[in-house]
Amino acid sequence: MHPIIKVSLRLVALFIGLLLLTRLMGWFDLSDIKRWFELLQHQPVESLIALVIALLLADLLFSIPTVWVALFAGYFLGFQVGFGAVFLGLITAAFCAYEASRGMGLQLFSRLGLSAGEQAKVQDDFLSYGSLMLLLSRSAPMLPEITYCLAGAAKMPRLKFTLFFCLGHIPYALLTTYAGSRSNLEAPYPALAALLLLYVGLWGAAFVLKRKHQTVHSDLT
Repeated sequence: MHPIIKVSLRLVALFIGLLLLTRLMGWFDLSDIKRWFELLQHQPVESLIALVIALLLADLLFSIPTVWVALFAGYFLGFQVGFGAVFLGLITAAFCAYEASRGMGLQLFSRLGLSAGEQAKVQDDFLSYGSLMLLLSRSAPMLPEITYCLAGAAKMPRLKFTLFFCLGHIPYALLTTYAGSRSNLEAPYPALAALLLLYVGLWGAAFVLKRKHQTVHSDLT
């Protein structure tokens, strides 16, 4: 098994444990999140912006439905302000995970049970292909958090991390907040259509890139 897959599965197990704890305790339920937005909608706009950022930061540990946070942001704040709040929350959360993992460095891989040789392979391969993971990280639950941690531990250059983060996450934030701004909470059909379009696009891109990588690899061999 490739070391990147191995370390990713162990991080998935950690995040699944936190997800189960969240569900068991009843934290961050979708109905609760909707109610918080409704309670703050008549407060200063800064309150809703702070809620969006706080929820996206909490998603690093508690697997919050971030797509719905973005949709609610678009609905309650409008497209432009909602997009700004969502993107600020996403990039703040990403850099928190990146910097924490970068500070641990290879020690993170060691704690996840990788040998010295596996750690070096993860670092080399992620520096080569991690940009694609960042581009497509919103295509599956928990993949963003795992990708941020791997990028930090592998010491991906900050400028490269920022560039590919923006390329992958700006379209996500634009689409979800715009759909939210055009939706009705009782009949969120634009939002649901946007979600379908988003995931079909991301999965399609992942499939094309995988086929392209397999073709290049077969040509080289």
